[in-house]
Amino acid sequence: MASRIKILPEDLTNKIAAGEVVERPASVVKELLENAIDAKATQIKVEIQSAGRKLIRVSDNGQGMTREEVRLAIERHSTSKISQLDDLFNIQTLGFRGEALPSIASVSIMEIRSKDKDEEAGSLLRVEGGKIGKIEEIGCPVGTTLIVKDLFFNTPARKKFLKSPPTEIGHIGDIVAKYALAKPQIAFELVSDGKPLLVTSGSGRLKDAVAAIYGVELAKELVEAQLDFKLGKISGLISRPTLSRLDKSYETFFVNGRYVKNFLLNRALEEGYRTLIPNNRYPIAILFIEIDPKQIDVNVHPTKREIKFVKTQEVMGAIRDCVRLTLEQKLNIKQPVAGDGQGSGSWTPSTDLAWKPEMADALFSAINDQLPVTSQEIEIDLSAVQPLFPIYQYKATYIICTDGEDLALIDQHAAHERIIYDQLGHKAKTQAQQPLLVPETIETSPKEAAVLGENIEYLKGLGFDLEEFGNNTYILRSVPAIATKNPAKQMLLDIVSELQTLGKSAQLEIKQENIRKLIACHSAIKAGDKLSVQEMNQLIKDLFATENPATCPHGRPTMIRLSQEELDNRFGR
Repeated sequence: MASRIKILPEDLTNKIAAGEVVERPASVVKELLENAIDAKATQIKVEIQSAGRKLIRVSDNGQGMTREEVRLAIERHSTSKISQLDDLFNIQTLGFRGEALPSIASVSIMEIRSKDKDEEAGSLLRVEGGKIGKIEEIGCPVGTTLIVKDLFFNTPARKKFLKSPPTEIGHIGDIVAKYALAKPQIAFELVSDGKPLLVTSGSGRLKDAVAAIYGVELAKELVEAQLDFKLGKISGLISRPTLSRLDKSYETFFVNGRYVKNFLLNRALEEGYRTLIPNNRYPIAILFIEIDPKQIDVNVHPTKREIKFVKTQEVMGAIRDCVRLTLEQKLNIKQPVAGDGQGSGSWTPSTDLAWKPEMADALFSAINDQLPVTSQEIEIDLSAVQPLFPIYQYKATYIICTDGEDLALIDQHAAHERIIYDQLGHKAKTQAQQPLLVPETIETSPKEAAVLGENIEYLKGLGFDLEEFGNNTYILRSVPAIATKNPAKQMLLDIVSELQTLGKSAQLEIKQENIRKLIACHSAIKAGDKLSVQEMNQLIKDLFATENPATCPHGRPTMIRLSQEELDNRFGR
């Protein structure tokens, strides 16, 4: 009987390895960037064509390779970065598996051009679908240029899973941006189809790299953070509490120079901002954690993007402390501490709480001249348009109403959200624009610019007048007429984050619904906004003119009713 267990051919094992390492063009860029950085390059240029499908070229001025090293580099598990078992627990470089180049070469047509400073001539090696050609001598500068053509030409099934060109360019831009932040001392350049998308100076200053990637305005809002702790050191930049984003894409962590993802790091950062930024919004941070390599495990994922800590809680505590101390010392912002009477739930009554009639007069002065205060004086003219009558605005947040029988509490923000959401659903309302007095300049990351470019026609249909203005920069001239209450720039950036999260594959109906919710939330009156009687009346009329006045677009109730029977029960009548 023939054995059912077989040794896989080398060609197939290489393609399986490629499936682990090479998910998309951005994966290739990541691996080649890491090799260039490990080679001590001070200048790295990434060129792509057709979003990396047709060509990826990464050139560096690093150490380069000898003729023999070029030949060995394409062999599986060949590496200059580890040599014995103990090295796995003391990783000092970005790459170390020795799988990247052979894996990439197995699903592309690859060229390696490299020259070591001690060699008279450079070396050229071509590999097509894993088949290695002969090494040739060429003239080239010291360093390495790696060219990847026709990615996935021999694995069409993988190619069909690639996203649209703007999406793939966005992923590549994001990878280059992350390493430009990790290594501000290296000058990075990203060029797509001849168009520069990202250029950093290599000055060594983190803020210069941030300005090149996210824009000068954002860089100005970041403050330097630093903390030494038992296991190592934390340093970098964090945002003021007034600057936040809709998602976590601006939370960036590097451990020993390696860009990593670890949700516990995100959680620790966000806990440092607890009570300082609104719920469901996230800070901006670029934080570097320097720690003994023996305290981490970077070997938990084939692409090395995930990481584990031996002492996770100590690292999380250090990040929280770093954020809180920075905000306190540099911005004079102190977090409430349990037991101080601000956040612990305890309360100490004032010594001067004697009842004063003038207090009540001041409390109700805003409505005394306009609203009756006793049920006998109320003459309610209710109709289908306005089935509730406002009595008082409590804490500038809730409108106390009556229909002559029951009481109702309306959440003014939730109610206004419902009104705007429904109005945005009507085409005529959506197309109305309000020109900005001064056009806003929107500076974005390469990934955000790709999302904007892909959705610009859809956004124009909503009422945003956008125009491309240089690399990763747009000019915003108009916004939807219904959405003029809050800063236009922040609203647009939040919409971009939402579109980024949804992705191109999201159904148009879902995309439209989520963007309407977002615009409605940004534009609605907030808790703390004082309303006149006329404004309260108009809000109630508009609310009951919507299709579903009982809930906001997110499903929260807009109002709570209290019947006389419920009140009688509460008072034991």
